[in-house]
Amino acid sequence: MSVDTYLKGKNTSSYRKIHHEDVTILVAKPLIQFASRIELVTRKKLLGSKLTAVAHHRHTAACRH
Repeated sequence: MSVDTYLKGKNTSSYRKIHHEDVTILVAKPLIQFASRIELVTRKKLLGSKLTAVAHHRHTAACRH
């Protein structure tokens, strides 16, 4: 997963923009294509917080497992 908080001057047209309250999340289109659900999980740690994205795989005929 790539995280970039400085977007000034960057081309974000290849991402799908999802807005939730005051947060905008950019998700790569291939990830949306192959995931049935994407969860954002936050955990508060002793030294700050951690954000993790969990993509749940969508099983299709193209699966090789």
